[in-house]
Amino acid sequence: MKPERTFSMWATAVAGLMALVVFAAPPATAAERASLADRIDREVRAEMRAQQIPGLALAVLRGDRVLLAKGYGVATLEHPVKVGQDTRFQIGSIGKQFTATLVMLLARDGTLDLDAPLARYLPEVPASWHAVTLRLMLNHQAGIAQLTPPARDLLDLHHEYTDEEYLHLATSVPLDFEPGTSVSYSDTAYVLLGIVIGRVTKRFYGDLLAERVFRPLGMARTRILSDADIIPGRAAGYERDASGSLRNQAWVAAALNRTADGSLYSTVLDLARWDRELSRSSILPRAERDRMWRVDRLQEGDAPFYSYGYGWVSTRWRGHAVIEYDGNWQGFQAAMARYDDRRVTVIVLTNLALCRAQRIAHAVAGIVDPAVAPLRQLRKDSHEALTRDFSHLMEAEARGEPGAVATPEPAGFRLPGSWRAALRRELAAIGPVQSIGVVDESHADDRFERVYRVEAADMVDFFTVRYDASGAAELVGVYQEY
Repeated sequence: MKPERTFSMWATAVAGLMALVVFAAPPATAAERASLADRIDREVRAEMRAQQIPGLALAVLRGDRVLLAKGYGVATLEHPVKVGQDTRFQIGSIGKQFTATLVMLLARDGTLDLDAPLARYLPEVPASWHAVTLRLMLNHQAGIAQLTPPARDLLDLHHEYTDEEYLHLATSVPLDFEPGTSVSYSDTAYVLLGIVIGRVTKRFYGDLLAERVFRPLGMARTRILSDADIIPGRAAGYERDASGSLRNQAWVAAALNRTADGSLYSTVLDLARWDRELSRSSILPRAERDRMWRVDRLQEGDAPFYSYGYGWVSTRWRGHAVIEYDGNWQGFQAAMARYDDRRVTVIVLTNLALCRAQRIAHAVAGIVDPAVAPLRQLRKDSHEALTRDFSHLMEAEARGEPGAVATPEPAGFRLPGSWRAALRRELAAIGPVQSIGVVDESHADDRFERVYRVEAADMVDFFTVRYDASGAAELVGVYQEY
Protein backbone atom coordinates (compact mmCIF):
# COMPACT_ATOMS: atom_id res chain seq x y z
CA MET A 1 0.00 0.00 0.00
CA LYS A 2 1.69 3.11 -1.20
CA PRO A 3 1.00 6.48 0.46
CA GLU A 4 -1.95 7.31 -1.83
CA ARG A 5 -4.28 6.90 1.16
CA THR A 6 -3.15 10.31 2.33
CA PHE A 7 -4.89 12.05 -0.58
CA SER A 8 -8.48 13.19 -0.35
CA MET A 9 -11.08 10.74 -1.54
CA TRP A 10 -14.32 10.29 -3.43
CA ALA A 11 -15.28 11.81 -6.73
CA THR A 12 -17.55 12.64 -9.61
CA ALA A 13 -16.77 10.60 -12.71
CA VAL A 14 -18.28 8.60 -15.51
CA ALA A 15 -19.44 5.00 -15.11
CA GLY A 16 -20.48 3.01 -18.18
CA LEU A 17 -20.44 -0.65 -19.00
CA MET A 18 -18.61 -2.76 -21.55
CA ALA A 19 -19.87 -6.05 -22.85
CA LEU A 20 -19.65 -9.11 -20.65
CA VAL A 21 -17.07 -11.69 -21.67
CA VAL A 22 -17.90 -15.18 -20.43
CA PHE A 23 -14.90 -17.53 -20.60
CA ALA A 24 -16.16 -20.63 -18.85
CA ALA A 25 -19.64 -21.14 -17.53
CA PRO A 26 -20.13 -22.21 -13.94
CA PRO A 27 -21.87 -25.52 -13.38
CA ALA A 28 -25.38 -24.07 -13.71
CA THR A 29 -28.14 -23.52 -16.23
CA ALA A 30 -28.03 -20.67 -18.71
CA ALA A 31 -30.72 -18.85 -16.74
CA GLU A 32 -28.73 -19.19 -13.51
CA ARG A 33 -25.59 -17.93 -15.23
CA ALA A 34 -27.44 -14.93 -16.59
CA SER A 35 -28.90 -14.21 -13.15
CA LEU A 36 -25.45 -14.40 -11.56
CA ALA A 37 -23.98 -12.02 -14.13
CA ASP A 38 -26.88 -9.62 -13.70
CA ARG A 39 -26.55 -9.56 -9.90
CA ILE A 40 -22.81 -8.91 -10.15
CA ASP A 41 -23.45 -6.20 -12.72
CA ARG A 42 -25.99 -4.43 -10.53
CA GLU A 43 -23.70 -4.59 -7.49
CA VAL A 44 -20.70 -3.17 -9.33
CA ARG A 45 -22.74 -0.45 -11.07
CA ALA A 46 -24.24 0.62 -7.75
CA GLU A 47 -20.84 0.81 -6.06
CA MET A 48 -19.36 2.76 -8.96
CA ARG A 49 -22.19 5.28 -8.76
CA ALA A 50 -21.93 5.57 -5.00
CA GLN A 51 -18.14 5.89 -5.02
CA GLN A 52 -18.02 7.82 -8.33
CA ILE A 53 -15.35 5.61 -9.88
CA PRO A 54 -14.35 6.55 -13.47
CA GLY A 55 -13.30 3.07 -14.61
CA LEU A 56 -13.12 -0.47 -13.28
CA ALA A 57 -12.13 -3.89 -14.53
CA LEU A 58 -13.37 -7.08 -12.89
CA ALA A 59 -12.48 -10.76 -13.15
CA VAL A 60 -14.15 -13.64 -11.31
CA LEU A 61 -12.68 -17.13 -11.18
CA ARG A 62 -14.01 -20.39 -9.80
CA GLY A 63 -11.12 -22.79 -9.50
CA ASP A 64 -9.09 -22.56 -12.71
CA ARG A 65 -11.99 -21.24 -14.74
CA VAL A 66 -12.52 -17.56 -15.49
CA LEU A 67 -16.27 -17.16 -15.09
CA LEU A 68 -16.27 -13.63 -16.43
CA ALA A 69 -14.11 -10.62 -17.16
CA LYS A 70 -15.74 -7.27 -17.51
CA GLY A 71 -14.91 -3.61 -18.07
CA TYR A 72 -16.92 -0.69 -16.72
CA GLY A 73 -16.62 3.02 -17.28
CA VAL A 74 -13.70 4.76 -18.91
CA ALA A 75 -9.94 4.33 -18.84
CA THR A 76 -9.44 8.06 -19.36
CA LEU A 77 -11.82 10.98 -18.92
CA GLU A 78 -10.09 13.33 -21.33
CA HIS A 79 -10.68 11.06 -24.34
CA PRO A 80 -13.38 8.68 -23.09
CA VAL A 81 -12.08 5.22 -23.88
CA LYS A 82 -14.00 2.34 -22.37
CA VAL A 83 -12.27 0.01 -19.95
CA GLY A 84 -11.64 -3.41 -21.46
CA GLN A 85 -10.43 -6.74 -20.18
CA ASP A 86 -6.89 -5.83 -21.28
CA THR A 87 -6.81 -2.29 -19.87
CA ARG A 88 -3.67 -1.75 -17.84
CA PHE A 89 -4.11 -0.40 -14.32
CA GLN A 90 -1.55 0.31 -11.65
CA ILE A 91 -1.99 -2.37 -8.98
CA GLY A 92 -0.14 -0.78 -6.04
CA SER A 93 0.80 -3.13 -3.23
CA ILE A 94 -0.67 -6.18 -4.93
CA GLY A 95 2.81 -6.07 -6.51
CA LYS A 96 4.31 -7.09 -3.15
CA GLN A 97 3.27 -10.70 -3.75
CA PHE A 98 5.44 -10.74 -6.87
CA THR A 99 8.41 -9.31 -4.96
CA ALA A 100 7.87 -11.98 -2.30
CA THR A 101 7.73 -14.67 -4.99
CA LEU A 102 11.01 -13.46 -6.47
CA VAL A 103 12.68 -13.42 -3.05
CA MET A 104 11.55 -17.00 -2.48
CA LEU A 105 12.84 -18.06 -5.92
CA LEU A 106 16.22 -16.51 -5.14
CA ALA A 107 16.23 -18.23 -1.75
CA ARG A 108 15.57 -21.56 -3.47
CA ASP A 109 18.49 -20.82 -5.81
CA GLY A 110 20.72 -20.22 -2.77
CA THR A 111 21.20 -16.56 -3.74
CA LEU A 112 19.36 -15.26 -0.67
CA ASP A 113 18.87 -16.62 2.85
CA LEU A 114 15.54 -15.57 4.35
CA ASP A 115 16.84 -15.92 7.89
CA ALA A 116 20.08 -14.04 7.29
CA PRO A 117 20.38 -10.57 8.80
CA LEU A 118 19.71 -7.73 6.42
CA ALA A 119 23.22 -6.47 7.23
CA ARG A 120 24.68 -9.38 5.27
CA TYR A 121 23.30 -7.81 2.09
CA LEU A 122 23.19 -4.14 3.10
CA PRO A 123 26.13 -3.66 5.49
CA GLU A 124 25.34 0.07 5.83
CA VAL A 125 22.33 -0.58 8.08
CA PRO A 126 22.87 0.51 11.69
CA ALA A 127 23.86 -1.91 14.43
CA SER A 128 20.42 -1.48 16.00
CA TRP A 129 19.03 -3.37 12.98
CA HIS A 130 21.05 -6.50 13.76
CA ALA A 131 17.91 -8.64 14.30
CA VAL A 132 16.21 -7.59 11.05
CA THR A 133 16.02 -10.52 8.62
CA LEU A 134 14.59 -10.86 5.12
CA ARG A 135 11.84 -13.12 6.48
CA LEU A 136 10.74 -10.51 9.02
CA MET A 137 10.73 -7.91 6.24
CA LEU A 138 8.48 -10.13 4.11
CA ASN A 139 5.87 -10.55 6.84
CA HIS A 140 6.05 -7.00 8.26
CA GLN A 141 7.51 -8.12 11.59
CA ALA A 142 10.87 -6.35 11.14
CA GLY A 143 9.78 -3.07 12.75
CA ILE A 144 11.09 -1.04 9.79
CA ALA A 145 9.29 2.30 9.91
CA GLN A 146 6.83 3.49 7.31
CA LEU A 147 8.12 6.73 5.75
CA THR A 148 4.70 7.95 4.69
CA PRO A 149 1.52 9.02 6.53
CA PRO A 150 -0.26 8.41 8.80
CA ALA A 151 2.79 7.57 10.94
CA ARG A 152 5.13 10.17 9.45
CA ASP A 153 5.71 12.15 6.25
CA LEU A 154 9.38 11.84 5.33
CA LEU A 155 9.35 10.68 1.71
CA ASP A 156 9.63 13.39 -0.95
CA LEU A 157 7.57 11.98 -3.83
CA HIS A 158 9.26 14.39 -6.27
CA HIS A 159 12.86 13.41 -5.49
CA GLU A 160 14.78 10.97 -7.67
CA TYR A 161 16.19 8.83 -4.88
CA THR A 162 19.21 6.68 -5.51
CA ASP A 163 19.29 3.36 -3.66
CA GLU A 164 21.88 4.83 -1.33
CA GLU A 165 19.76 7.89 -0.57
CA TYR A 166 16.67 5.81 0.11
CA LEU A 167 18.62 3.45 2.35
CA HIS A 168 20.04 6.41 4.29
CA LEU A 169 16.54 7.86 4.76
CA ALA A 170 15.04 4.52 5.81
CA THR A 171 17.73 3.80 8.38
CA SER A 172 17.61 7.32 9.84
CA VAL A 173 14.32 6.42 11.52
CA PRO A 174 14.43 4.10 14.56
CA LEU A 175 12.74 0.72 14.31
CA ASP A 176 9.13 0.80 15.51
CA PHE A 177 9.74 -2.24 17.72
CA GLU A 178 12.26 -5.02 18.33
CA PRO A 179 12.16 -7.28 15.24
CA GLY A 180 9.89 -10.27 15.67
CA THR A 181 7.98 -8.89 18.65
CA SER A 182 5.10 -7.14 16.84
CA VAL A 183 3.74 -6.42 13.38
CA SER A 184 3.33 -3.17 11.46
CA TYR A 185 2.83 -2.62 7.74
CA SER A 186 5.97 -1.37 5.99
CA ASP A 187 6.33 -0.32 2.37
CA THR A 188 9.88 0.61 3.33
CA ALA A 189 10.81 -3.01 4.02
CA TYR A 190 9.74 -4.06 0.52
CA VAL A 191 11.62 -1.21 -1.13
CA LEU A 192 14.72 -2.42 0.73
CA LEU A 193 14.06 -5.99 -0.46
CA GLY A 194 14.23 -4.67 -4.01
CA ILE A 195 17.55 -3.00 -3.22
CA VAL A 196 18.82 -6.29 -1.76
CA ILE A 197 17.82 -8.13 -4.95
CA GLY A 198 19.69 -5.57 -7.06
CA ARG A 199 22.81 -5.71 -4.89
CA VAL A 200 23.02 -9.51 -4.91
CA THR A 201 21.99 -10.27 -8.50
CA LYS A 202 23.36 -7.10 -10.17
CA ARG A 203 20.02 -6.90 -11.98
CA PHE A 204 16.84 -4.85 -11.66
CA TYR A 205 14.12 -6.74 -9.81
CA GLY A 206 11.54 -5.85 -12.49
CA ASP A 207 13.62 -7.51 -15.20
CA LEU A 208 13.96 -10.64 -13.07
CA LEU A 209 10.20 -10.73 -12.51
CA ALA A 210 9.57 -10.48 -16.24
CA GLU A 211 12.04 -13.29 -16.90
CA ARG A 212 11.02 -15.68 -14.16
CA VAL A 213 7.31 -14.98 -13.63
CA PHE A 214 5.53 -12.80 -16.17
CA ARG A 215 6.80 -14.25 -19.44
CA PRO A 216 6.53 -17.91 -18.38
CA LEU A 217 2.90 -17.34 -17.36
CA GLY A 218 1.98 -15.34 -20.45
CA MET A 219 1.39 -12.16 -18.43
CA ALA A 220 2.34 -10.05 -21.42
CA ARG A 221 0.65 -6.85 -20.22
CA THR A 222 2.21 -6.79 -16.76
CA ARG A 223 5.27 -4.59 -16.37
CA ILE A 224 7.04 -1.90 -14.33
CA LEU A 225 5.51 1.59 -14.25
CA SER A 226 6.79 4.34 -16.51
CA ASP A 227 5.49 7.80 -17.31
CA ALA A 228 7.91 8.08 -20.22
CA ASP A 229 7.20 4.88 -22.16
CA ILE A 230 4.38 4.54 -24.67
CA ILE A 231 2.22 1.83 -23.07
CA PRO A 232 -0.82 0.67 -25.09
CA GLY A 233 -4.00 0.27 -23.13
CA ARG A 234 -2.83 2.22 -20.09
CA ALA A 235 -5.59 3.76 -17.93
CA ALA A 236 -5.21 7.24 -16.46
CA GLY A 237 -5.39 7.56 -12.68
CA TYR A 238 -7.57 10.05 -10.83
CA GLU A 239 -7.75 11.49 -7.33
CA ARG A 240 -9.45 14.29 -5.43
CA ASP A 241 -7.82 17.45 -4.19
CA ALA A 242 -8.61 19.06 -0.83
CA SER A 243 -11.68 20.79 -2.25
CA GLY A 244 -13.07 17.55 -3.65
CA SER A 245 -12.38 18.38 -7.28
CA LEU A 246 -11.30 15.61 -9.62
CA ARG A 247 -7.75 15.84 -10.93
CA ASN A 248 -5.20 13.71 -12.73
CA GLN A 249 -2.94 11.52 -10.65
CA ALA A 250 -0.14 13.40 -8.93
CA TRP A 251 3.28 13.30 -10.53
CA VAL A 252 5.76 11.04 -8.79
CA ALA A 253 9.50 10.83 -9.40
CA ALA A 254 10.49 8.01 -11.76
CA ALA A 255 12.70 6.44 -9.10
CA LEU A 256 9.65 5.88 -6.86
CA ASN A 257 7.79 4.14 -9.70
CA ARG A 258 10.44 1.41 -9.88
CA THR A 259 10.45 0.26 -6.27
CA ALA A 260 9.66 -3.27 -5.13
CA ASP A 261 6.78 -2.32 -2.83
CA GLY A 262 4.32 -2.16 -5.72
CA SER A 263 5.26 -0.48 -9.00
CA LEU A 264 3.46 -2.55 -11.64
CA TYR A 265 0.83 -2.27 -14.33
CA SER A 266 -1.36 -5.30 -14.87
CA THR A 267 -4.76 -6.36 -16.17
CA VAL A 268 -7.52 -8.52 -14.75
CA LEU A 269 -6.73 -11.23 -17.30
CA ASP A 270 -3.04 -11.26 -16.44
CA LEU A 271 -3.87 -11.46 -12.74
CA ALA A 272 -6.28 -14.29 -13.55
CA ARG A 273 -3.32 -16.11 -15.12
CA TRP A 274 -1.39 -15.50 -11.92
CA ASP A 275 -4.28 -16.81 -9.84
CA ARG A 276 -4.33 -20.03 -11.87
CA GLU A 277 -0.59 -20.36 -11.28
CA LEU A 278 -1.21 -20.18 -7.54
CA SER A 279 -3.37 -23.30 -7.89
CA ARG A 280 -1.05 -25.14 -10.28
CA SER A 281 2.23 -24.21 -8.55
CA SER A 282 4.51 -24.51 -11.57
CA ILE A 283 6.78 -21.60 -10.57
CA LEU A 284 6.54 -21.92 -6.80
CA PRO A 285 6.02 -25.50 -5.57
CA ARG A 286 2.94 -25.84 -3.42
CA ALA A 287 4.97 -26.11 -0.21
CA GLU A 288 6.66 -22.77 -0.97
CA ARG A 289 3.35 -21.18 -1.99
CA ASP A 290 1.81 -22.33 1.28
CA ARG A 291 4.82 -20.99 3.16
CA MET A 292 4.26 -17.63 1.48
CA TRP A 293 0.69 -17.64 2.77
CA ARG A 294 1.47 -18.84 6.29
CA VAL A 295 1.29 -16.35 9.16
CA ASP A 296 4.30 -16.63 11.47
CA ARG A 297 3.84 -16.28 15.20
CA LEU A 298 5.79 -13.66 17.09
CA GLN A 299 8.84 -14.46 19.21
CA GLU A 300 6.79 -14.87 22.39
CA GLY A 301 4.42 -17.27 20.64
CA ASP A 302 1.47 -14.91 20.15
CA ALA A 303 -0.36 -14.76 16.87
CA PRO A 304 0.30 -11.33 15.34
CA PHE A 305 -2.45 -8.72 15.32
CA TYR A 306 -2.33 -8.55 11.50
CA SER A 307 -2.29 -11.81 9.53
CA TYR A 308 0.51 -11.04 7.07
CA GLY A 309 2.15 -13.76 5.07
CA TYR A 310 4.73 -12.81 2.46
CA GLY A 311 3.08 -10.18 0.27
CA TRP A 312 -0.40 -11.42 1.25
CA VAL A 313 -2.87 -11.22 4.11
CA SER A 314 -3.97 -14.73 5.12
CA THR A 315 -7.02 -14.69 7.32
CA ARG A 316 -10.45 -16.23 7.73
CA TRP A 317 -13.90 -14.90 7.06
CA ARG A 318 -17.02 -16.68 8.31
CA GLY A 319 -14.90 -19.78 8.86
CA HIS A 320 -13.31 -19.80 5.38
CA ALA A 321 -9.72 -19.12 4.32
CA VAL A 322 -9.17 -15.77 2.57
CA ILE A 323 -5.84 -14.89 0.98
CA GLU A 324 -5.95 -11.34 -0.32
CA TYR A 325 -4.31 -7.98 -0.75
CA ASP A 326 -5.27 -4.50 -1.80
CA GLY A 327 -3.17 -1.79 -3.37
CA ASN A 328 -3.26 1.93 -4.00
CA TRP A 329 -0.87 4.29 -5.71
CA GLN A 330 -0.91 7.39 -7.85
CA GLY A 331 -4.61 7.54 -8.69
CA PHE A 332 -5.42 3.82 -8.65
CA GLN A 333 -6.98 1.34 -6.23
CA ALA A 334 -6.98 -2.45 -6.63
CA ALA A 335 -8.01 -5.57 -4.74
CA MET A 336 -7.49 -9.30 -5.20
CA ALA A 337 -9.32 -11.72 -2.89
CA ARG A 338 -8.84 -15.49 -3.10
CA TYR A 339 -11.26 -17.59 -1.03
CA ASP A 340 -9.05 -20.62 -1.13
CA ASP A 341 -11.24 -23.38 0.32
CA ARG A 342 -14.23 -22.11 -1.70
CA ARG A 343 -12.15 -21.91 -4.92
CA VAL A 344 -13.38 -18.38 -5.68
CA THR A 345 -11.18 -15.44 -6.66
CA VAL A 346 -12.26 -11.87 -7.40
CA ILE A 347 -9.97 -9.24 -8.93
CA VAL A 348 -10.96 -5.56 -9.04
CA LEU A 349 -8.84 -2.83 -10.65
CA THR A 350 -9.92 0.83 -10.61
CA ASN A 351 -8.52 4.21 -11.62
CA LEU A 352 -9.70 6.21 -8.61
CA ALA A 353 -7.49 6.71 -5.58
CA LEU A 354 -8.92 5.57 -2.26
CA CYS A 355 -12.11 4.02 -3.57
CA ARG A 356 -13.37 0.89 -1.82
CA ALA A 357 -12.13 -1.68 -4.33
CA GLN A 358 -11.81 -4.31 -1.60
CA ARG A 359 -15.43 -3.79 -0.58
CA ILE A 360 -16.47 -4.45 -4.20
CA ALA A 361 -14.34 -7.61 -4.37
CA HIS A 362 -15.89 -8.96 -1.18
CA ALA A 363 -19.43 -8.16 -2.36
CA VAL A 364 -18.91 -9.90 -5.71
CA ALA A 365 -17.43 -12.95 -3.99
CA GLY A 366 -20.54 -13.14 -1.82
CA ILE A 367 -22.76 -13.15 -4.90
CA VAL A 368 -20.78 -16.02 -6.42
CA ASP A 369 -20.68 -17.93 -3.12
CA PRO A 370 -23.08 -16.86 -0.35
CA ALA A 371 -20.96 -18.75 2.21
CA VAL A 372 -18.44 -15.86 2.09
CA ALA A 373 -20.88 -12.98 1.69
CA PRO A 374 -19.97 -9.81 3.61
CA LEU A 375 -21.79 -8.99 6.83
CA ARG A 376 -23.10 -5.47 6.26
CA GLN A 377 -26.31 -5.28 8.28
CA LEU A 378 -26.09 -4.88 12.03
CA ARG A 379 -27.89 -7.51 14.03
CA LYS A 380 -30.48 -6.69 16.65
CA ASP A 381 -28.17 -6.49 19.64
CA SER A 382 -29.04 -9.26 22.09
CA HIS A 383 -26.21 -8.33 24.48
CA GLU A 384 -25.97 -4.55 24.54
CA ALA A 385 -23.74 -4.59 27.63
CA LEU A 386 -21.12 -6.64 25.74
CA THR A 387 -21.19 -4.16 22.87
CA ARG A 388 -20.71 -1.29 25.32
CA ASP A 389 -17.71 -3.06 26.86
CA PHE A 390 -16.18 -3.59 23.42
CA SER A 391 -16.83 0.05 22.50
CA HIS A 392 -15.09 1.14 25.69
CA LEU A 393 -12.06 -0.96 24.69
CA MET A 394 -11.91 0.78 21.30
CA GLU A 395 -12.33 4.20 22.88
CA ALA A 396 -9.64 3.56 25.47
CA GLU A 397 -7.11 2.39 22.89
CA ALA A 398 -7.97 5.18 20.46
CA ARG A 399 -7.09 7.72 23.15
CA GLY A 400 -3.65 6.21 23.70
CA GLU A 401 -0.56 6.96 21.66
CA PRO A 402 0.40 4.08 19.32
CA GLY A 403 3.85 3.69 20.90
CA ALA A 404 2.87 4.46 24.49
CA VAL A 405 3.28 2.09 27.41
CA ALA A 406 0.14 -0.03 27.65
CA THR A 407 -2.45 1.06 30.17
CA PRO A 408 -4.25 -1.60 32.21
CA GLU A 409 -6.59 -3.72 30.13
CA PRO A 410 -10.26 -2.76 30.23
CA ALA A 411 -12.12 -4.86 32.72
CA GLY A 412 -13.08 -8.28 31.41
CA PHE A 413 -10.87 -8.21 28.30
CA ARG A 414 -7.81 -10.34 27.59
CA LEU A 415 -5.53 -9.23 24.75
CA PRO A 416 -2.39 -11.02 23.57
CA GLY A 417 0.66 -9.20 24.89
CA SER A 418 1.72 -7.69 21.56
CA TRP A 419 -1.74 -6.55 20.50
CA ARG A 420 -2.19 -3.37 22.53
CA ALA A 421 0.30 -1.24 20.59
CA ALA A 422 -0.82 -2.80 17.28
CA LEU A 423 -4.46 -2.02 18.06
CA ARG A 424 -3.52 1.57 18.86
CA ARG A 425 -1.62 1.88 15.57
CA GLU A 426 -4.63 0.50 13.71
CA LEU A 427 -7.07 2.92 15.31
CA ALA A 428 -4.69 5.82 14.64
CA ALA A 429 -4.38 4.75 10.99
CA ILE A 430 -8.08 4.33 10.19
CA GLY A 431 -9.08 7.65 11.71
CA PRO A 432 -11.95 8.49 14.06
CA VAL A 433 -14.38 5.61 14.58
CA GLN A 434 -17.81 6.47 13.20
CA SER A 435 -19.85 3.51 14.39
CA ILE A 436 -19.59 0.18 16.21
CA GLY A 437 -22.15 -2.61 16.05
CA VAL A 438 -22.45 -6.38 16.12
CA VAL A 439 -22.94 -8.18 12.78
CA ASP A 440 -22.67 -11.84 13.78
CA GLU A 441 -22.60 -14.14 16.78
CA SER A 442 -22.25 -17.87 17.26
CA HIS A 443 -22.00 -20.52 19.97
CA ALA A 444 -19.42 -23.32 20.02
CA ASP A 445 -19.10 -25.65 23.02
CA ASP A 446 -18.89 -23.39 26.08
CA ARG A 447 -17.72 -20.37 24.11
CA PHE A 448 -19.64 -17.51 22.57
CA GLU A 449 -18.22 -15.45 19.69
CA ARG A 450 -19.33 -12.09 18.38
CA VAL A 451 -18.16 -10.14 15.33
CA TYR A 452 -18.14 -6.36 15.80
CA ARG A 453 -18.10 -4.01 12.83
CA VAL A 454 -15.96 -0.92 13.48
CA GLU A 455 -16.38 1.68 10.74
CA ALA A 456 -14.12 4.66 10.13
CA ALA A 457 -13.84 7.01 7.18
CA ASP A 458 -11.12 5.04 5.42
CA MET A 459 -11.57 1.47 6.65
CA VAL A 460 -13.97 -1.06 8.12
CA ASP A 461 -12.53 -3.53 10.63
CA PHE A 462 -14.34 -6.65 11.80
CA PHE A 463 -13.17 -7.75 15.25
CA THR A 464 -13.96 -11.23 16.53
CA VAL A 465 -14.31 -11.43 20.30
CA ARG A 466 -14.60 -14.74 22.13
CA TYR A 467 -16.37 -14.97 25.50
CA ASP A 468 -15.91 -17.88 27.89
CA ALA A 469 -18.41 -19.26 30.37
CA SER A 470 -17.32 -16.76 33.01
CA GLY A 471 -17.97 -13.85 30.67
CA ALA A 472 -14.29 -12.98 30.18
CA ALA A 473 -13.62 -11.62 26.70
CA GLU A 474 -10.68 -12.27 24.41
CA LEU A 475 -10.03 -10.37 21.18
CA VAL A 476 -9.03 -13.16 18.80
CA GLY A 477 -8.95 -11.70 15.30
CA VAL A 478 -9.33 -8.71 13.01
CA TYR A 479 -10.50 -8.76 9.39
CA GLN A 480 -10.04 -5.57 7.42
CA GLU A 481 -11.98 -4.19 4.50
CA TYR A 482 -10.74 -1.15 2.67
